[in-house]
Amino acid sequence: MKTHIISGSHRSVSQSARVSQYLRAQIIKKGGEASITELAQGHLPMWNEEVWAGTPEWKKIWDPTAAQLRNADSLIFVVPEYAGMAGPAMKNFILFCVGDLIAHKPTMLVSVTSSLTNGAYPIMELRGSSYKNSKQIYIPDHVIVRDAENVLLGDVPANTNDEYLRKRIDYSISMLGEYEKALKLMRESYTGLSHKDYPFGM
Repeated sequence: MKTHIISGSHRSVSQSARVSQYLRAQIIKKGGEASITELAQGHLPMWNEEVWAGTPEWKKIWDPTAAQLRNADSLIFVVPEYAGMAGPAMKNFILFCVGDLIAHKPTMLVSVTSSLTNGAYPIMELRGSSYKNSKQIYIPDHVIVRDAENVLLGDVPANTNDEYLRKRIDYSISMLGEYEKALKLMRESYTGLSHKDYPFGM
């Protein structure tokens, strides 16, 4: 696997960042490669149309992250739930991902919440509207990390819910790897892809 993880929190210390590190460790255990971009580092300003012009200022800001995305064969979006919504930093990030940058790459969604019952709304929100121009492929399997402060800590599960979550993550990462293989073949074999003619979804 060759995965890039986006930690979507804009807090300097966040559960999303910690969960991202856990996911990276699990991918490495499976023999894969994984890197992380933390949006909380604040290097990515609010998107505006000048990004399309490719000015030196914007290239300096965006090109390092774009290079990591282009190098990856799969993605994981770790999205905190804020007031029942996906955080603004993640949605701002996706606005930058146009053209063929992450198009047709399998993407796993991971929602993070301190609640014992919530966390589904960011998944629904991103599945419903966020892939129109970026064209990444959300795989059917997603993960909701509930009670985030008390799970995925250390090597031993704290309780049965934590044990289930770890197994679910392991399964979902394995499925992401299978989609990665399949969609990489598709991207390599289908020369009819024309992002210049159809850069935006309908």
